[in-house]
Amino acid sequence: MTLDRATTYCRRTIETTSPLALSNAPEEGWADDPAYEKHGWDCYLGTTIFVAGDSYGTVCFVAETARETAFSADEKALVELIARLVGRAIETAQHQQELEATTKAKQRAAETYEALLQLSPNAVVVADADTGRIETANSEAASLTGYTVAELRGMSVLELHPDSAREQYAELLGSSHEVTIKDRFDDGEPLYIRRDDGTDVPIELGCRTVELADQQLQLGVIRDLTEQREREAALKRQHAFLEQTQETANLGGWELDFETGFSQVTDEVFRIFDQPLDTELSIEAVYDRLHPDDRASLKQAFGRLETAGESFDLTLRLDSDDGVRCVEMIGNPIEDDDAPNDARGIVHDITDRKAQQRDLRLKDRAIEESSIGITVADADDPELPIVYANQGFEEMTGYDRSEIIGRNCRFLQGGGTDEATVEEIRAAVDNKESIQTDLLNYRADGTPFWNRLTLSPVTGVDTDEVTHFVGVQKDITAQKRRDRLITVLDRVLRHNIRNDMNVISGYSDTIAERADGEIASVARRIRRTAGELTELTETVRDFETEISDTEPLADRDVVADVETVVADLRTEYPATDFRVTSEAELSVRATQQLQVALKELGDNAAKHTDSEIRFAITTEKDGTVSIRVHDEGAGLPDGERHVLETGQETPLKHGSGLGLWLVNWIVTSLGGEIAVTCDGGTTVTIRLPKAAETDTDRPAATGERGNGIA
Repeated sequence: MTLDRATTYCRRTIETTSPLALSNAPEEGWADDPAYEKHGWDCYLGTTIFVAGDSYGTVCFVAETARETAFSADEKALVELIARLVGRAIETAQHQQELEATTKAKQRAAETYEALLQLSPNAVVVADADTGRIETANSEAASLTGYTVAELRGMSVLELHPDSAREQYAELLGSSHEVTIKDRFDDGEPLYIRRDDGTDVPIELGCRTVELADQQLQLGVIRDLTEQREREAALKRQHAFLEQTQETANLGGWELDFETGFSQVTDEVFRIFDQPLDTELSIEAVYDRLHPDDRASLKQAFGRLETAGESFDLTLRLDSDDGVRCVEMIGNPIEDDDAPNDARGIVHDITDRKAQQRDLRLKDRAIEESSIGITVADADDPELPIVYANQGFEEMTGYDRSEIIGRNCRFLQGGGTDEATVEEIRAAVDNKESIQTDLLNYRADGTPFWNRLTLSPVTGVDTDEVTHFVGVQKDITAQKRRDRLITVLDRVLRHNIRNDMNVISGYSDTIAERADGEIASVARRIRRTAGELTELTETVRDFETEISDTEPLADRDVVADVETVVADLRTEYPATDFRVTSEAELSVRATQQLQVALKELGDNAAKHTDSEIRFAITTEKDGTVSIRVHDEGAGLPDGERHVLETGQETPLKHGSGLGLWLVNWIVTSLGGEIAVTCDGGTTVTIRLPKAAETDTDRPAATGERGNGIA
């Protein structure tokens, strides 16, 4: 009979840990309980059944009639005893069921394991992990080793490997607690299985120690690599063939069977003829890629190669999407019983080589037809004999090329050649360094000429060793004569101007002292003009000095340079107030010429204003250093401003002196730039790279800034 627990006293029993005892339910206050209302049970004794510590159910006794006395402790204890006995019986039954289920699971696992063992496509060997004795193996293992499964059982796994390396195999198998799959030892030696007939088979071995049926077993899965190794050997042979082809000519190779077509073709051949790698290349496909005018040549060459064993070497054109390309194709017979049967050859895309040859021919022509002299000397020979001389060198020296080749360039020297310059050239050659210098040489007819020689070492194609010296010679005789004439004229002109201006100044002073009114005013004006002309000659001299200065760029303390210049200006112009403001110490890449430029700006300002002159040094956001020279004067005229900023003149904009030209030349030669603003006075800003910048970081003087020489 099945009862609803909600209408039984058991629902209350399960909630307590001690027996529930009712001898007269109505009198004990249970008349309203669903169990009494439903069944009319006056008497109840029950307790909870526990199985494995959890409540499972109840053991109870009920009666419809009440008891005259309450249940005793012994009666309650009896019920609890019955509940414990029932609980233990249930636990025993459940445990038995679990054992049966575990046994069945192990049996199913063993059956599954045996099925997988036999169904594996690879050889499988199972051995005792402690003894190394084989417990079982599948049919694939028997086929691989040559032993039967019965023979394998009981054998040591080491017996399946070569005797010479058993210690290595023992170490490998002993470390297989994690999955290990190898086909070689760590030293690269391949793994082998030794068959019952004594032959060795290359294998890949996967090992793992597992627990099965409370036993530690070593599971080995073995794959026969015989076919794989044969394929690898074939690939190596093919690779050797490709390597040989590449080593021979660094191009694509092919082999041809005249009956069946191409038998071997490297990837490069497919690329050259624009054929997919996954297609079979045919001779017809090669013909189709050729320029129509070249197809007959190749067909005839293959025909002679097949019938007469005649080799060929052709340059052919290919039509491609990129235009016409050039290839070189070479074919040679493979002799068999003195009759041509197969052929082997190479094909090389020489489009780039042809282009390089054209470029070389153009360069050779440009060098050969250049108006300057160009020679090449052999550096490996202590005498440095000339191995090449262009037409320009012949025309410049008057010597025929046959008289030049094989001789040292010293044959151009003569009595007027400066020996010190020759020593400088010799030292540069000994040190394998470049040099540029001017020296007096002599033509074939004995006529002297000035030669500006630039000599540079040249290294070999595959070495850093100097193999040749290239000499570039330029006839600068006319330039030398012109420079000398200008120097003489400049010296005479400045000397005469200075002397004549001194005379004019003396006469103008006399006139000014003895006359008055307009005549005296004119005399004083003449005196000032004479002084300005004399000062102009001094500026020209300074300009020449600075232009000829070859001091290299170096890090300079720009604040110290400004303070040095201002100190000199204060001495020359004691009535003018000069002030310097700056940040902390700042350095720029410059030369001593910077002080000359700053002095010229300060001097120009002091002459044209009575106001304070300020020098301010600051760092800009882009890292450059700015030097600002400011005065409160009337402002710089447009012509002077244009010269200062650009170093150039136009018919409408030109300067009245050389001082601002000199400033522009110096600043731009230092890699700087100049800007002028005229707003409430004049501010000239010089911007220079900081000392931390390299020469390549420094902005070049471009655009209208010019180079001070335009």
